[in-house]
Amino acid sequence: MKDYHHIWLQWAKMLHRWGFDRLGYLLLAEFGSLAILLAQGIYLVEPMLQPHKARETLRALGELLEDEGNRDWFAHLLEEQGRTML
Repeated sequence: MKDYHHIWLQWAKMLHRWGFDRLGYLLLAEFGSLAILLAQGIYLVEPMLQPHKARETLRALGELLEDEGNRDWFAHLLEEQGRTML
């Protein structure tokens, strides 16, 4: 398993900058078991993409959705992004 924390940190900053950090937090909390199915769909599509960067980003999203620990870590990251700007 590769470490995608650098990509997730960029996503958290981007979501906060656009004002979608709370929405992202709520979606992650509500996905539950559906997140695993979404991750499997992402893994199915991933080999069809040509640029390595696109495949890595999609793989990072799959890893985020598939593992509950990763989802919790990202949710905490989103929460922290909101606190730093208060």
